[in-house]
Amino acid sequence: MSWRRIFIILLLLISSYIFYLISFKYLTLGASLSALSFWSAIWLMIPKRFFDMVWREVKKGKGYKISAILYFAFHVTLYGFFYGVILGYVAYAPVYYASIGFTVPPPPQYFLLWQTENVGVTMFIAGYEADILPFEFFVGIILALLIGANIERILELRSQLKARKKSATLIMVPTLGVVSGTSCCLSLPSIIIYLVALDVGIIYDVLPILASFVYYVFAFDFLPLTSVLILFFNLKDLNKVILCKK
Repeated sequence: MSWRRIFIILLLLISSYIFYLISFKYLTLGASLSALSFWSAIWLMIPKRFFDMVWREVKKGKGYKISAILYFAFHVTLYGFFYGVILGYVAYAPVYYASIGFTVPPPPQYFLLWQTENVGVTMFIAGYEADILPFEFFVGIILALLIGANIERILELRSQLKARKKSATLIMVPTLGVVSGTSCCLSLPSIIIYLVALDVGIIYDVLPILASFVYYVFAFDFLPLTSVLILFFNLKDLNKVILCKK
């Protein structure tokens, strides 16, 4: 990473914090500029090699496009509508509209968590509410690119195996890598446990960790990032196998 890029990242992060302070008085302006600066900095932190692997070096055929688009749509739907239903945000009314919301800035120690939820899009479709937050949207894009690249590489490996009359069962391992990566991201049991623990007092009394801030961060933030790592290393292994067979 060049010094120029590092300088731009630091400048964006400092700007994000300054705009965060401004948002205490001017919420819409400060929160919007803070989110834009912060996530631009995070995007620039991603190594160029990552985008080469998931975009430039892989053929973007039907497998890539369909799997990436479907996963991104499912990711947004899951983290939006599904958890909204669990939390009880259902009005059963013929309402259809979308709006942008801004989160009130918290104390400085919660700055990073605030950025994961700041400036969200809320949609009401037939009474069902979906909240699309920045972290979910950002990770959804990264995971969609990774899944598209993984699927395309698996299809390429399958073609190579067929051409050499090798057993197609060899692609089971990388396929399981993709499945494990996406299942970790969904983390439905972890999220459900957290939400139930908040509502059921006896669970909170016996196992308070399940309704704690630490468990919240683990379920909503850490597990999706773990999925990114699983799919990234799975893609690296696929690339090595394909290059060896060419």
